[in-house]
Amino acid sequence: MKKKFTHRIVLFIFLLLVLVSCTDKFEELNLNEGKFTEASPEELFTGSVLSTLNLVGGVLNDQMFNSYASYYGGKGGQFNRFFYLDANLDRYWRTFYVDILKNNQLIIDAYSNDPAYANRVHMAKIWRSYVFSILVSTFGPVPYQDAIAGLRATKYDSEEFIYRQILADLKNAGDNINPDGDALSQDPIFNGDVSKWVKFANSLRLKIALRINKGFPNLAELHGMDVMANESNMLSSNADNVAMKWEDNAENWSYNYQRYIFIQPSEDVLPYVNFHFLLNLKTYQDPRLFKIVEPSTNPITVQDQVFASGSKIQKITVEYELPYFGRPLGGNAVVEGWGLNGDANPLAGIETRRFCRPKTDLFMAPAMSYYITTYAEVNFLKSEAKLKNWGGSKSAEQYYYDGIDASFEQYGVTGTTEYKEKEGIKWGTTSSGDRGLFNLSDSGFNLPDSGITEDEFKLDKIVRQRWLSSFNQGHDIWCLQKRTRLLPIIDHFGPDGATGLEFAPIPERMIYPPIIEGATNNANLQDAISKLTESVSPDFLSGNSLYSKLKINKTYTPIDWATYGTPTFTSDFITNFYGDSEDDLIAAGVTYKIL
Repeated sequence: MKKKFTHRIVLFIFLLLVLVSCTDKFEELNLNEGKFTEASPEELFTGSVLSTLNLVGGVLNDQMFNSYASYYGGKGGQFNRFFYLDANLDRYWRTFYVDILKNNQLIIDAYSNDPAYANRVHMAKIWRSYVFSILVSTFGPVPYQDAIAGLRATKYDSEEFIYRQILADLKNAGDNINPDGDALSQDPIFNGDVSKWVKFANSLRLKIALRINKGFPNLAELHGMDVMANESNMLSSNADNVAMKWEDNAENWSYNYQRYIFIQPSEDVLPYVNFHFLLNLKTYQDPRLFKIVEPSTNPITVQDQVFASGSKIQKITVEYELPYFGRPLGGNAVVEGWGLNGDANPLAGIETRRFCRPKTDLFMAPAMSYYITTYAEVNFLKSEAKLKNWGGSKSAEQYYYDGIDASFEQYGVTGTTEYKEKEGIKWGTTSSGDRGLFNLSDSGFNLPDSGITEDEFKLDKIVRQRWLSSFNQGHDIWCLQKRTRLLPIIDHFGPDGATGLEFAPIPERMIYPPIIEGATNNANLQDAISKLTESVSPDFLSGNSLYSKLKINKTYTPIDWATYGTPTFTSDFITNFYGDSEDDLIAAGVTYKIL
């Protein structure tokens, strides 16, 4: 145990100082401060990537993004319950600006005028663009110009200004990286394959262009059409998927492995698969479910009505164990005034530890990957771009199907042909879907005659499949929901008490770190806050609030769940899990008894 403790001290020092000297791995650390300014691009870049991985793919994904994307359900902690901790925000902010951006900027500042480093400078600018795309879509206006210039008192630049800069950098990199030019000798992203940096730059540019389409449509269209005119310069197979990856050595284990496997925490803070995410996989008998979701080690026993073997008329009642059930975002909390009978709740009395968790080998492994973008996602981006008439060689429908195919291939599952023919999945078809726990929402696809346009109906399908294919890419899906409001999810019915709310929609943004910025950059901080005046609703605070709407977010009116619909407890989420017949249970290898 002493050896493991020492490893953690080394990792802590690394994350605090980011004084890195690597060959082809993260673990060879150099804590010689005097040598820091002489670090090579490889040393600086590897440290910047590891800090990004641990922050964005690790702690932020766990504490904020996966709950905001409805990938996690019912997780304890303020951020997961839609509030915040001041001290943690300060730490995250410092990691972004010091450990990641400052060290990455040293590459740009030191080597921009040296042709021998031209590609590596572009790579550093791509990384800077990626990191700022996370910052600006999380907080809103943030320091950009002054921050990369190394100034201490940094003014906050507008969302539009920052997006213009990062999109221009991505275009410049995509257009000018020389496949035969210099490369990172230790490349933690693509292992030295320069051509993949071009694909990354262009794919990221399309993702950002679509992300900002609501707020800055002209800028979005300019870059979106430019990228779509050169599709070959984007990801073209799963071999191109862009990921950061932890390692098997103790110094660089994944955040999830260290937090949830190596040291077993309390059940309340463990990540469980979100109820509505699993419901959508279950409704359409999506085979990816068994790759994404770890079966419960203590299943619930359910009674179900199914057709008798060989019949489509005679129904029988069967009983079997069901190891797949997700945890609601707010646990079993209900809205005051609903008057529901708690004894009728099918999840009442279920111990927290019995809910399903993310698959261990993919999302809890020491050397797990965190995906920045995938080939499946790029196809869904292209499908949406086609709907906007931004160009493309295929129809929106074909890109949509290509995205499903790529996702199935990525997860190593078969059955894509049958899946794409299901009502609600097939392009142009609808489905009412299974009902959620409170009978207030379902997993069906919106109907064209329900008040949405034909293009919104098509976008609903694209958005849903992007959600299903991007598990653990919490930030991307949070941004996707904020700009489309199409995911079939409900509000948090058990938010942090400090919100003063009985139920809370997903935050529109995260607040600025009040301690560190208030003490060292208060004038600029207050100026930025003064511009955050528009709230999603008059009921929410404006200014430096979780619910001050970013320019890129779609305007909407939050649902008043206290008066919405007629809530009742339902069991749709556990009925006909394996199919509607006894033969389906037999084919799935389920042990059951006829009652």
